[in-house]
Amino acid sequence: MPPSTEALQRLSDFASGKTPVPEFEQQLYNDPEIETLLSAESAPRFCQTGTTLFHYLIGIDLSDPGHVLSAKDVLVSLLQKHGMTTTLDGAATAEYALLLDAQPRWLDADVKFLASLLAAAPCLPSKQRKAWLRQRILELFKYAKQPPRWLQSPAWPIGDAGPLVFLGQFPVADYFHDEAAVYVFHDPAKNAFTTLVQHC
Repeated sequence: MPPSTEALQRLSDFASGKTPVPEFEQQLYNDPEIETLLSAESAPRFCQTGTTLFHYLIGIDLSDPGHVLSAKDVLVSLLQKHGMTTTLDGAATAEYALLLDAQPRWLDADVKFLASLLAAAPCLPSKQRKAWLRQRILELFKYAKQPPRWLQSPAWPIGDAGPLVFLGQFPVADYFHDEAAVYVFHDPAKNAFTTLVQHC
C-alpha cells in the first residue's frame, strides 16, 4: 500500500523548513503513518545503529544542527523516490555553514554549543552574524599563550560553565609508537584540570 499523501507532505514540510524541529519530533513519535512510512525504508548507509530510516531518525540528536540537516537531506531523497520534489531547507543549510565557517582553524567545537551561542545573537545580516559569532568564539575559547596545535582533529573540551582554558601542550617522545602530544586544559569553575593525548 503506497504511503498517504498527507504523511509525505508532513515530511516535505519538515525537510523544506516549514515545520519546526520540535513539531517534527512529535510527529516522529506520535504519527503512525509516518512511522510506517519510515519503517519501510532502509537506514542510510552511513547509519551505525538501526536498520530502518525510522530507527535512524529517532536515534539522532535533533538538537544538533548538523543532525537536523542530515535528517532533512535523507528525507528529500526519500520524497524524490516517491515522486515528490522538495527543496532542502536553505536556512538550515546556511546556518550550519555559518557555524562551521565562523570557527578559527584550530577549533572544531561542538556544533550544538555554537548554535546555542548563535541563538543569543542580535538580529543582524548574515555576514555580521558570522562576525558576531566569531568574536564570541574568540572570547570564550581562551588560551594562555597560543591555541593548540592539534595532531588529530581538534577536541577542545567544554565544561558545564563553558569552554575550558587551554594552558599548553608538550610533546611526548619515545613513549607511544607514533608522534604524540599532551594538551592541558583548566576549568576555572571547578578549579580542575583536564588532559588530552593525541598521536599520529
